[in-house]
Amino acid sequence: MTKRDFFILLIKVFGLFSVVTSLFSVLPGNISLAMMDIDVFSMVWIVIAIVVVVGLFVALIFKADKVVRLLKLDKGFDDERIDLGNLKATDIVKTGTFIIGGLLILDNLPTFLSHSLFAFKGDIIGLEYNSHDKFYWAVSGLNLIIGFLLLTNYEFIAKKLKTERTEKE
Repeated sequence: MTKRDFFILLIKVFGLFSVVTSLFSVLPGNISLAMMDIDVFSMVWIVIAIVVVVGLFVALIFKADKVVRLLKLDKGFDDERIDLGNLKATDIVKTGTFIIGGLLILDNLPTFLSHSLFAFKGDIIGLEYNSHDKFYWAVSGLNLIIGFLLLTNYEFIAKKLKTERTEKE
């Protein structure tokens, strides 16, 4: 298996994970909250939520090769093939960093979007978004930023975590 094939496989798994998460938690939550106060904005929000879920699914499942090329995930490795019995410690750190970054993004994107919607909707109606909700909104935004940085800088992080012992392996 090549590194490129491995990352394509991981992205497709993330795509499936995001679809399952969205279908069973995000969409029902947003739809039920939007149905409490049915107006044009609520209907537009439901449509946007469905388009984002379907778009994410299509991008991660059917366009995984383009995602790998865009993020240059297959670059920075010493060799092209993965021999699962012969993985180096830095390769494992790179893969683990990529997985953690992807999970952070997939887990926190729906929460961040929901908090953004409610803050925007509350601002329009004139309700104040309380500090408890602002905290969780900021935490989910911070997790998104950390996840993005982990995804895009996994090679740099692996180099920083490399020790003398891992260089010999």
